[in-house]
Amino acid sequence: MQPQALSRDETKALLAACNDTDSGIRDRALFTLLYRGSMRISATLQIRPSDIDWDRGLVTIHSDKGKKGRTVPIDQGAMDILRLWAERRKSLGINGHHPFFCAISGKALGNAMDPSHFRHKIKKLQAKAGITRRCHLHGLRHTGASELLEEGFDMATIAGVLGHSHISTTSRYLHQLRPDMANEKLKERTW
Repeated sequence: MQPQALSRDETKALLAACNDTDSGIRDRALFTLLYRGSMRISATLQIRPSDIDWDRGLVTIHSDKGKKGRTVPIDQGAMDILRLWAERRKSLGINGHHPFFCAISGKALGNAMDPSHFRHKIKKLQAKAGITRRCHLHGLRHTGASELLEEGFDMATIAGVLGHSHISTTSRYLHQLRPDMANEKLKERTW
């Protein structure tokens, strides 16, 4: 299946559909990190509080696809959303030894979570937000990468954020996501 990105408005609606309960704040933070950090769900669920450098706006992934690690810069708006979850976590009595995105109820408090929980949650939020096109966790990664391209970031920077070893992988990935961008550039060519 072709990779697909959400529009900015669809992404904002999805994040706004998260309520202000403990789980809603956690979910908004997780979806924000998938989107603004262009991260994969499996790597995101492994993040510990100590992997977040609040002062410098960096999140360290220790093991992602291909067992590679990397550090991803996160914008201030996304860091503010992560900070809300960090504060809520603390108020729930969850210590720094637990995954950053963890279970928050009963005996499971602080336990690691399965990606399937968030796969089901994004479908519910999709309906609540009125998004009609396909909406999935990896699509948030696509959306983040697509926006980096729109904003004029070079392929090497985008490859670094995505964790791609080769710029050619990023180029193919983005061409599939945004063929309109290549077509616009081709239409602008002059003699």
